[in-house]
Amino acid sequence: MSGNWERLSFRREGAGKGGPALRSIEVSFHLKLRDYTTIGIGGAAERVVFPRSPAEVREILSAERRAGRAVYTMGAGSNLLVSDGGVAGTVLCTKKHLSKVVFLGGQTVVAEAGVMLPRLAVLCALSGLSGIEPLSGIPGTVGGALSLNAGAYGRQIGDLAEWVEIADAEGEIHRVEAAAVRFGYRETDFPVKGIVVRVGFRFAEGTREAVFELMRQWNEKRRADQPWGEKTFGSTFRNPPGRESAGLLLDRAGMKGQREGDACFSEKHANFLLNRGRATAADVRRLMDRGQRAVSETAGVLLVPEVKLWGEFDA
Repeated sequence: MSGNWERLSFRREGAGKGGPALRSIEVSFHLKLRDYTTIGIGGAAERVVFPRSPAEVREILSAERRAGRAVYTMGAGSNLLVSDGGVAGTVLCTKKHLSKVVFLGGQTVVAEAGVMLPRLAVLCALSGLSGIEPLSGIPGTVGGALSLNAGAYGRQIGDLAEWVEIADAEGEIHRVEAAAVRFGYRETDFPVKGIVVRVGFRFAEGTREAVFELMRQWNEKRRADQPWGEKTFGSTFRNPPGRESAGLLLDRAGMKGQREGDACFSEKHANFLLNRGRATAADVRRLMDRGQRAVSETAGVLLVPEVKLWGEFDA
């Protein structure tokens, strides 16, 4: 793993009689983001910060705003393509430390933004709480999943949320009730723009055995239908409304198995783009463009990427 590691001190306003206190926050410079994305691709970030709490998220955002630096947010790095040239500014990574889960009794669970969905699903199963089973195989974080309203097999994570805490660009944290959030297909419109730091969920009562069995069934289906254990984003394109799935359209357009360098569309599921070795972001972007053109020509549909693009790409 590359990058130069330091611990920087961020001023915490209004602390102590001797003036603002200093809090040490973990920072890495020139870190290769390929080590932090599920597809294993990406150039270096100018700096990456790893907050340990929502309070540290506040301090980082406030400090970066004063410094005039752009801030990107990363969870598990799924559904993300970082350019080979990397990104300037600051990447705030939630996955490493923002991983606390609290069971408040009854059916309410609070999870920080960096909690991985498979881990949350297992913890819920151990407590006999049901609802998240269809999402248990998604390799993403709570914050990233909620920001995209991730879903699988008819269940979306927005269905389970009661409230969400969001840190705005000023660093202030707002609690927003789920009823005030517009959850759509692979998109979420929050009334406050910013970074998800914590989410309150409400699940249904179940039994440990029944919940684990449902998880097993959904993940068995996922392994049968999708590439497993590969370097991939997950779905590359959104399913177009009112039409066949993106995977079926790509398959019919002859894109299954097509490649650019070490990037290829899976033979198992055409909407999964894989890194079979040393694929570059440029390889992936060319292959995505080919897929879009092929589907446009054969079906008259313009596929919209589900993948976020960071950095500069050739037109």
